[in-house]
Amino acid sequence: MSCYSKDGVLTGVKCEKMVLGEPDESGRRRPVGTGEFFDVDCDNLVIATGTSYSDAVVDTTTGIDKDKWGGIATDASGKTSRPGVFAGGDAVTGPQTVVKAMGAGKQAAVSIDAYLSGR
Repeated sequence: MSCYSKDGVLTGVKCEKMVLGEPDESGRRRPVGTGEFFDVDCDNLVIATGTSYSDAVVDTTTGIDKDKWGGIATDASGKTSRPGVFAGGDAVTGPQTVVKAMGAGKQAAVSIDAYLSGR
């Protein structure tokens, strides 16, 4: 995925169509890129990652600070140093329990809703 912007404002994302690959030794089928791309116009983007995040997301997005451990720095509500950008879960705390990640996700969702609603 890559993002498009005009004057630093998000205007869309380029996505790659994925298919499930063959099962690995554990039996899990993982997504595999097809080489087929499509564009999606948007002005907001929510990135949901697993137990870590891509450094490229933070390193190529101006105004997002990292904490002393290399995670994404946020306040208690999940706000990052860049207005309109929120983070939670393992990307902020490092690997934790699923319960903590769910709680952080819920807090970030409440904060995102308030931000988008102008509250």
